[in-house]
Amino acid sequence: MYELLGFGSSLEYRRKNGKKRRPRVDDPSMRVTDTAFDGVRVLVYQPQGQEQDMDRAGLVFIHGGGWVMLSADVYDHVTWHIAKATGAVVVSVDYRLAPEYKFPLPFKDCLDATKYFLHHAREYGVDPTRVGVAGDSTGVNLAAAVALKLAQETSNNACPLKLQALVYPALQALDFQTTSHRTRETPWLDTLSHASSCSLYLTGNISWAKRFVSNTHISDCLKTSRFSDYVDRHLVDPSLPKMTPTDDAIIDLPEEIKDIVNPYFSPLMAEDSQLTGFPNTCILVCEFDVLRDDGIMFARRLEQVGVRVRLEHFQKGFHGVLNLIRKPLEFQVGKEMMKSLVSFLNENL
Repeated sequence: MYELLGFGSSLEYRRKNGKKRRPRVDDPSMRVTDTAFDGVRVLVYQPQGQEQDMDRAGLVFIHGGGWVMLSADVYDHVTWHIAKATGAVVVSVDYRLAPEYKFPLPFKDCLDATKYFLHHAREYGVDPTRVGVAGDSTGVNLAAAVALKLAQETSNNACPLKLQALVYPALQALDFQTTSHRTRETPWLDTLSHASSCSLYLTGNISWAKRFVSNTHISDCLKTSRFSDYVDRHLVDPSLPKMTPTDDAIIDLPEEIKDIVNPYFSPLMAEDSQLTGFPNTCILVCEFDVLRDDGIMFARRLEQVGVRVRLEHFQKGFHGVLNLIRKPLEFQVGKEMMKSLVSFLNENL
């Protein structure tokens, strides 16, 4: 209605309603600093009373929002809670948003901020060997891409991050007809909305969204290539026939969407040899979420190459529930998911 009445685009409306920051918890034991890491705006959460401790853990958190909306400010209650519950210094990255800044710029922001934190960790009382990365939804896409890039930049393919914690991940734009995409749409997220976000992040417009939804954006050659094997539905449901790639040729994609097989855009497109460099990983998925299968497939692929993985499936969960952990929108399953996330961080960071 907002768009039809001429007030602006639907994205503008969503941004206005997703921009409001909830009042920050008044807690003198937490110092929150609004600053910049290598030109990228970040919010730094530092639990107080441990200033002299130079061996604290650190966590880079990357928010979701389809790459096109929300912010570090909107996630304030999430990152504050993580810092409070773990005692870690949490850096929440406020990366630039699509479509104004399309791929790879948001990814570059997250990478630059993470590198800066790793190089300046001691200034925040953080042991640089105890730094992890986390995120939710499309924030996971960026977090996993950062972990992959950092691993690729080391001589032994070992990621300098200690762990990654991934909440209902968005990890690929190859197959929008997975079981969860076809059967698990909710008012919080449907396949067309996600496809539109992918198109905006990749191309700066939504022209490819409907073709993404119907899988008509991929050729027969691509459907039988090794890339389709990376999103094999057999990984989610072993009763389904296993994909057997028949064509390993270079894939000819339209220039505008050629990056759908770029692992920094779609981490599930990473080769097995690249995945071996990933750190200890926690993946939390929700039953009522079109992205459920992305998370499960990623967990299975990481397990196959020897990465330690904790996969937790929240049967009553739905996309976005991690944000709903305090009144007036408070869900028990959101609290359970946050508890599981904090537990993993405390045990492994």
